Amino acid sequence: MAAPQQPHLTTSCHCKAIRLTFPPLREPALECLCSICRRYGALWAYYKPDEVHIEGDAIEAYVWGKKTLSFNRCRKCGCMTHYTVVGDTDPRVAVNCRMLEREEFDRLESEQSDGDE
Repeated sequence: MAAPQQPHLTTSCHCKAIRLTFPPLREPALECLCSICRRYGALWAYYKPDEVHIEGDAIEAYVWGKKTLSFNRCRKCGCMTHYTVVGDTDPRVAVNCRMLEREEFDRLESEQSDGDE
């Protein structure tokens, strides 16, 4: 008998122009303390690209430095919703769990990175 499927989580930017649906977290969300994530205040959960469904046409990307990550935010309200890996070296989508509704956010386990770039 197959294990019961847990419901997916859904998050959105403040104005609801971008919406992401993804599986429950398999490990604690990561508060990355690198130079950019620390400034964004993001709390990341990591997935394979085919595990995250992204809806909305208000996505604006920011790519910098080595150009390996594309940070995606809503061009209407400015919320950082997720990042994707540029190229196919390590395909993943990182969902910003700070966009979850308060009840779901309060139940999250999280940990901090060491802050290396």
